[in-house]
Amino acid sequence: MGIPVQSQSAFGVGVYSFADAARFIGAKPRELRRWALGYSHKSRNGDAAFSSPLWQTQLASTDIEGVGFKDLIELRFVHAFRDEGVSMQVIRRTLQVARDRFSAPYPFTCKRFRTDGKRIFMEVVEETGDESLVDVERQQNVIQKVIGPSLREGVELDMQGEAARWFPLRGSRAIVFDPARKFGQPILAEFDVPTIAIVDAVRAEDGNERRVAKLYDLPLAAVRKAVEFESRVAPA
Repeated sequence: MGIPVQSQSAFGVGVYSFADAARFIGAKPRELRRWALGYSHKSRNGDAAFSSPLWQTQLASTDIEGVGFKDLIELRFVHAFRDEGVSMQVIRRTLQVARDRFSAPYPFTCKRFRTDGKRIFMEVVEETGDESLVDVERQQNVIQKVIGPSLREGVELDMQGEAARWFPLRGSRAIVFDPARKFGQPILAEFDVPTIAIVDAVRAEDGNERRVAKLYDLPLAAVRKAVEFESRVAPA
């Protein structure tokens, strides 16, 4: 898994292929490409049209096809919106309003979206007249699952209110995504070892986790955390 690093400008930014980004957040690579790069399609009257990217990704100015760490965290929110059946029109408009109001390039991730996001979302629903979101219970599901605290758990913000690190296992700091370490790939936080390397070693050792712990000079618990994480994000 992963992609070769082709540009030093990606240092400290994080580098994720669309395939890896998709498995990390439970989305599909094709979806992420469309959201991050835009896509061509036919308009209602049959003319050629282009839907622009939701934002300019951190890697847009490089020769790397993929997304950066802040993109990855923001895309988790886009995916959660879509999972709740929210249209791209509403997502795009909510993103635009929140970005302008908060002066934040990644508004879904920032703290203010947790407090003010409900109001903005409801404003956009009313503005767009999206009939699929007329149901109050459905609106509440979106607010609870996307705007509520759950997606922010484990995400650490920097002084600018943007994502700095992500600890993906609930209640655990064993695994971290940190764009300043290993190009943002998931690693054992205390030992700086990529989780995928641990899992590959376990496979090579016919599932013998104790043997791998000795080979890497790691606690057995750390090896098992790496295996747990990679099993959760394994492609379906």
